[in-house]
Amino acid sequence: MKVKATFIITSLLLAVASTLWAKENSIIDKLQQPKNGAVVIVNQPVEFNILLQRDTTAIEDRLTSGYRIQVFSDNMQKRAKDQAYERARIIQESDPELATYVTFNSPFWRVRVGNYISYEEAAVKLRELKKQFPEILDMRIVKDIIIEKY
Repeated sequence: MKVKATFIITSLLLAVASTLWAKENSIIDKLQQPKNGAVVIVNQPVEFNILLQRDTTAIEDRLTSGYRIQVFSDNMQKRAKDQAYERARIIQESDPELATYVTFNSPFWRVRVGNYISYEEAAVKLRELKKQFPEILDMRIVKDIIIEKY
């Protein structure tokens, strides 16, 4: 009986703490702030405040269809792997923020960069890369499954 009472009290304390935290950060709290002389009053069970909590600073990844820029593709097994990693290193050093992907899909080693939702976004970056690396002649935009941050 004592364990059950302790569990209930602990649960209630956690619920109250969560509710207080949620009040500071929830959309309900923002709705209830006076604006232009108007006030919105929201009546709801305490449990809903807990459900409304979310970390808005978290960034999640989602796979979706989009575009990348292919900066290398070769099927010569004796040298392609080393060349792919070298090309990826060069691109990564020039722009550390640019996502770089080295893949092997037999018999091809490929290096693709970026995660672009639209073709136009990819085209802008492709022009920049062509100016920066005029010696790389085989750069092009390809459809790919990309990682979208949201």
